[in-house]
Amino acid sequence: MAEHNHDKEDSIFNRRWSAVGHLAVRIILMVMVCIQFNYLGCRQYNTLDLSRNKKFTLSDRTSGFLRQLRGNVKIVSAFLGTSDVLPDVKGLLSEYDRIGGDRISTENLDLSRSRSRITELRDKYKLDLNRDQLVIIGESGRVKMIGSEELVSRDAATGRILEFNGEEKLTSALLEVTEQQQKKVYLITGDRSTGLISIANQLQSLVNAQNARLEQLILRGRQTIPSDADALVFAGNSRDISKGEADLVRNYWEQRKGGLVIFLDPAADTPNLNSILRENGVLPQPDRVLTVPTIPGLAYKKIYNVPVTIMPGFGPTRDLPILALQLMDRTQSLIVQNNDEIYLSRNVKPTPLMISNELFWGETEFEAEEVSYDPDVDNGRPDPVFTAAAIEKGEPGDPDFSKGVSRLVVAGNPNLISPDGNTQKTASDFCMASINWVMNRDQLLGIAPKKPASYNLFMRNSTFGLLQTLIIWVFPTVLLFCGALVWYHRRA
Repeated sequence: MAEHNHDKEDSIFNRRWSAVGHLAVRIILMVMVCIQFNYLGCRQYNTLDLSRNKKFTLSDRTSGFLRQLRGNVKIVSAFLGTSDVLPDVKGLLSEYDRIGGDRISTENLDLSRSRSRITELRDKYKLDLNRDQLVIIGESGRVKMIGSEELVSRDAATGRILEFNGEEKLTSALLEVTEQQQKKVYLITGDRSTGLISIANQLQSLVNAQNARLEQLILRGRQTIPSDADALVFAGNSRDISKGEADLVRNYWEQRKGGLVIFLDPAADTPNLNSILRENGVLPQPDRVLTVPTIPGLAYKKIYNVPVTIMPGFGPTRDLPILALQLMDRTQSLIVQNNDEIYLSRNVKPTPLMISNELFWGETEFEAEEVSYDPDVDNGRPDPVFTAAAIEKGEPGDPDFSKGVSRLVVAGNPNLISPDGNTQKTASDFCMASINWVMNRDQLLGIAPKKPASYNLFMRNSTFGLLQTLIIWVFPTVLLFCGALVWYHRRA
């Protein structure tokens, strides 16, 4: 009997130790899982911007630039704690710090408290830190300062913030302190009938945001293109260049590896300008891209405003998603000989960038009262109708362009930058991506920064009173009643 009790005690003792052992193993496994989750959370994570206008999500263009940033940059935020701009600035800098990795370091200073650190920065970099501002310090010692009011647009009457332009200003400042020399873009002036001043102003705003300068240039009488020209832009010139000017542009593009962006005016007779394109596999056509609706009961009308799709994957559209755009007024089609062995053997690579809606075609007899598609003379159907293209040209026998590359973008519409000042966001993104691409700034391709804006919700007094009653009285009363009902049901 005693032996039986002893065996029973041993069995209970063994079961207890077995339970303790299992519990210890479980605790160890749980600790290991927690450590693994925390490690993965620190190494592999993503952020989620839940703000309504995505104000803390950086654009594709800025993200691409930060990932390819050369050199280290320090960004110092020096603001009073009471600044109404500070919350947006902190959120923006956290994204620059996260995406920039080791190349970007940020520091937040309170002007009313961090006196010793402010004195240290003032003595080291000769800074004036007496107002709210961002300070961007490049590895080479270049310094750029952005005042708080440069980051926002305010309502003149109330002082309320309407737009936060922080990403645009900060990315431009980063370019300024990291690039060795500011890029320069020349707008070729010609006899464009309308809108040249408006187009110049809009282009100026776009290139300024990319740390570049825009100047106007007249080719007539010149012997050479300015040595500081990184790109030339022909924005719908209605007067053709002469053969001598064409040779000047051709030499700039081929020998100096300069960039060209050409928006063709279909109404202009420009054989000399077109010859540069034809030599490199892009053939502008003497037509107008249009369609005629065939809906019963609808009056006959030629439609010239062309819906197009931007084709991603190459050149300036490499980092753009599939985007829709409408080309306004008149557009001519382009034949892109991207599979021609002759051009490939010369190391010339023409590629289409825009394709029109399938209902449109290139009509050669567009001045006739009534038109219809004629496969013998018109362009398209079933072939695609291209309205923009890119060209890369390298040295023969150098497929990787290690010896340099000439880049060109052409569109068959003159109003991608609208002469009336109402340029579409997608069109401006395409134009700026094209200019950056021909200047070999591949890190700046993609969609441009948005400008998060605030919105006002206007309500009548009666509507506001109803909403207030619902929030203060009705909703809490309903919840209280439901809680009481559940409590009574459980008690019963």
